[in-house]
Amino acid sequence: MYHGLRETATFDAWIRSPALRNLQEFDLCSFERGFPSGPYRRSKPLPPVAAFCFSETLYVATIGGCEFPDITAQAIHFPKFKKLELDLVSISESSLCTMIAGCLALECLLVAHSDGFHCVQINSISLRSICVKGDLPRGRVSFRELIIENTPCLERLLQFGSYDTHISVISTPKLGTLGCLSSGTRLALDLTVIQSSMFMKGLRVDSLMSPVRTIKILAVDIHALSLDVVIDLLKCFPCLERLYIESGGPGKSNLWRQKRRGFTSSFHIRPKKTSWQYYRGIKSHVDFATFFVENARLLELMTIQVSKDDYHEEFFAEHHKKLRLDSRASRGARFRFTTDEPHRCVSMIWI
Repeated sequence: MYHGLRETATFDAWIRSPALRNLQEFDLCSFERGFPSGPYRRSKPLPPVAAFCFSETLYVATIGGCEFPDITAQAIHFPKFKKLELDLVSISESSLCTMIAGCLALECLLVAHSDGFHCVQINSISLRSICVKGDLPRGRVSFRELIIENTPCLERLLQFGSYDTHISVISTPKLGTLGCLSSGTRLALDLTVIQSSMFMKGLRVDSLMSPVRTIKILAVDIHALSLDVVIDLLKCFPCLERLYIESGGPGKSNLWRQKRRGFTSSFHIRPKKTSWQYYRGIKSHVDFATFFVENARLLELMTIQVSKDDYHEEFFAEHHKKLRLDSRASRGARFRFTTDEPHRCVSMIWI
C-alpha cells in the first residue's frame, strides 16, 4: 500500500474500509519508496489512524519511507505482532524502544536504512530474530549502537552495512546464528569482545573469557583475509558448523603448518560447511584454503566463489592440485567452485 495520497482524510477513509477488517498483514510505504531507482526524499508522516486501526488483528507489518511522530509511535500497542520491518523510516530513539516494547509477541524485527536514533535497546522475551542494516546518507542522526538484554528466545542476530556499529548482547542462551562481523563492528557477547575499526588491521578477538558454544552459524567480512583471525573466531565459537567468509583483499601471509602445529593437533575444527567469496588463487588464499582442506575432519562442503575470469576448467584443474584436495581430512567432503556471473552457477564438484 503506497502512502502517497495528498489528503490524510482520504487515506483515513480508505484504510477504515470494512473490507480491511481483521487485516493480518500490512505493508505501507511512501510513494517515493515505491520507486527505489529514484532519488531519496523526505519521509512522509505516518497517518495516525494507520498506527491503531488494526491493533487487535495485525500479525505482520512492513513500513517504509515514513516518519513516526513521537505521539504516534509511543502510543502503539500491537499485542499479536509477530514480524515488524522498518525501512527508510525516521523515528526517535525513545519512540523506537517504546514501539518494540509495545509489541508483546514480536518474533522478528528488521530495522534498515533508518534514522533519528543513535541507540536501540531491546529487552524482549519473544524475539527470535533481529536484523539491522545500513548505510545512511551523511548528515543524518544515524544508528550506531544496539543493546540486547534478556532475550531468552533470540536465535539469529544479523547486521549489514559498513557503518561503525557497537553491539552488546547479554543473556541470549539460544543465539545460534551471528553475522555479518565486519570492519567497524564491535561485538560484546557476554564476556567476549570482538572488534574492528579503520585503525585496526581487520577483526580481532580482544577478550575471550569463555567460549560461546551456542553459535553454530557465523558470517564474517574480512577485507585482508587472515587465517589468524579465523582461528581466533574458531576458538571463540568452538561448536561452529557453518562458516561464511567474504574477502575482497589480497590476504595476509597464511602459512600455518609450522606456526599452527599445536593448534591443529589439539583443536577439533568442527565446521561442516564453509563458503568463501572471493578466491583469487594467490598464495595466501591457497594457504588459507588448505588449512580447512587438511584439518577440517567433519567438512561436508566447501563452496569457493571465483571471478568470472577464473571460471574455466583449466583453473579448476590447476587448483585441484594446489589445494591438495586428494589429501583432504574429510574423505566425504565436496568442493564446489561458483561464480556470481549470471546464468553460470556451479561448475564442478569434486568428491
